[in-house]
Amino acid sequence: MSNKPYCSIISGELADSNKVPRDLLAKIPDIIRSSLQAVNKHKDRADRIDFEIIRMDEFLAMIETPQTALHSILMFASQFRYETYKELGIRTELRLSMGVGPIEYARKELRESDGTAFREAAAGLRDMKRNQRLSITTQESAINDEFKVSCGFMDILIHNWSDEQAEALFHCLGGKNQVKISEELNISQPAVNRRLKAANWDATERFIKRYEILIH
Repeated sequence: MSNKPYCSIISGELADSNKVPRDLLAKIPDIIRSSLQAVNKHKDRADRIDFEIIRMDEFLAMIETPQTALHSILMFASQFRYETYKELGIRTELRLSMGVGPIEYARKELRESDGTAFREAAAGLRDMKRNQRLSITTQESAINDEFKVSCGFMDILIHNWSDEQAEALFHCLGGKNQVKISEELNISQPAVNRRLKAANWDATERFIKRYEILIH
């Protein structure tokens, strides 16, 4: 892994993991891995998520192009929500903390690397309140203040996603239109539209676009 001027580092974990039965918790690493791989299938090489599973329900990830990072982690969050329901029959959520900044000490393994982005991601996850699901920290305090507000609203949307809404969001974030999604899910186009509206797709899309402007 080479030094990059700015990258996005994501420190993540399963929210409320103590509520997940031990036999099901053992399956979480595979679902984290498969959900991240599902995102990467939609990404160019520069935008893909490099990741390492640290423990049963904890992981580190890096995205070399910070401008695309929010889009990618929301795809990941939606896929993980749906896949855990499909595979385990339970509703789960992730806590995701993104640090945007330089990586001053880059090694082949993420867990052996260090730098501003790593420290911001780790601190953001450590400082998250129990009901928080998303945190973004950059080098600019004014931008951070805005993200505190917008991430607070996004927390509510993520928490309210149904599993079916999360599935539709993943495909929408993957670039499919409603007709293609309806064919993929074997439901009608109006049903897709209802799921996306209920998931507040318009607000999610505005948040992503605003993030891209601020991080550009």
